[in-house]
Amino acid sequence: MLRSQIEHCATPVWYSHFRPITFDTLFVHLTPDFLAYLSADGVVLPPSLIPSHPHNQQQDSSDSEVDEEEWEETPQATQPDFPDLEEKVRLAIERLGGEAFIKLNWSAPRDVSWMLHDNSLCCRTPLDVILLLKGSEFIQHDLTQAFMECTDGISQTPTGGFVLTIRRFQSITPAGEFRCFVRANNLIAVSQRNHRQFLASIPADRINILNDIQHFFFNYIQAKFPDPDFVFDVYRSGPHHVILVDFNPFCRVTDPLLFAWEELCGLTPGPQPVFKVVENQESIKGHPYGANRVPQDIVSINNQQEINEFVSMFNNGKFAGDSDDDDL
Repeated sequence: MLRSQIEHCATPVWYSHFRPITFDTLFVHLTPDFLAYLSADGVVLPPSLIPSHPHNQQQDSSDSEVDEEEWEETPQATQPDFPDLEEKVRLAIERLGGEAFIKLNWSAPRDVSWMLHDNSLCCRTPLDVILLLKGSEFIQHDLTQAFMECTDGISQTPTGGFVLTIRRFQSITPAGEFRCFVRANNLIAVSQRNHRQFLASIPADRINILNDIQHFFFNYIQAKFPDPDFVFDVYRSGPHHVILVDFNPFCRVTDPLLFAWEELCGLTPGPQPVFKVVENQESIKGHPYGANRVPQDIVSINNQQEINEFVSMFNNGKFAGDSDDDDL
């Protein structure tokens, strides 16, 4: 695989060419110091994003002394400070209506949606954005492994640098999400995007769904993307209404969902693409981010204040084992 095939799938690269058929998007270029912060261990938030807790000021003097002693024994990480970035993110979210969906050049932090109080990827503040970026393994993949499969260079930095992609948030119904596979500029396969859920409306309307996706491909995508082989995601919000969501490379780093890559590579263009959906409850696959899901003991976190308290406890070692021997 060539670097250009990965680069072409970065939202900052393709957005201007397909802007009329996708969600409104703004971009913020990330500085080296913020990228270093994302790559560093631990969850240390900028001080401007940490709210105060007035109720803690009512402690008696003995409790305060104990807390102060414990605090002094805990090594404190240097708090980062990114006022310019925070302001740019705040303004971008406001311009997009107050709610945004974020990603880096390629990946969204889908693996840590549990970190926001409504268990979604809807960001309303810079704090929401930084929590998702900092906690996501998918974001780390963009930073360190995006070009691992490429044969024409070893640099892991994209040509235009790393960019925070901020998109207008839209509530999406899982029954409208589909992944489309293109080879030699022909649509060869379509898969239900949410392959862990049986959605009866999809099999019942499969002919109309496929017709709408094919029409969208023929009119807006075919021969307009720089590479002949690629993958694109769409959202069909209703009959005859399809929106472009993203592009991905046609290779094994992209999830084939209900297909296998061996199967996709063996398909040849035909009159109709192969369309796979979850046909019944028994054919459901496991949760795609099972290894990244929230531990059961913090499932009860349900508001922003509790998120902040969780981060504070994490940084102060409250979740560490009882013995130093447990460290790996």
